[in-house]
Amino acid sequence: MAGKAKFDQEAAFKSIVGADRQPAPEPGAASRPIAVGGKNKDRVQRSYFIDRDLDKALRKMGLEEDKKLTEVVNEIMRKGLQKYL
Repeated sequence: MAGKAKFDQEAAFKSIVGADRQPAPEPGAASRPIAVGGKNKDRVQRSYFIDRDLDKALRKMGLEEDKKLTEVVNEIMRKGLQKYL
């Protein structure tokens, strides 16, 4: 089939939502740039499963001390891991 037109995804998007709008980032893409310097340069992101009662206690502690959950967890872990640091 000679002469078959190719679908222009960008043109279709602009005709639907308007020419001045930009497409949303991909779902797997980070919404913020990776911190190269600053206070997050020595941090890593990890995911662990913890018991529900511990999570509730951590959140309660954070609210009472007016701290972010990350600060609460880091503080507790530093105390518990002091001999390894």
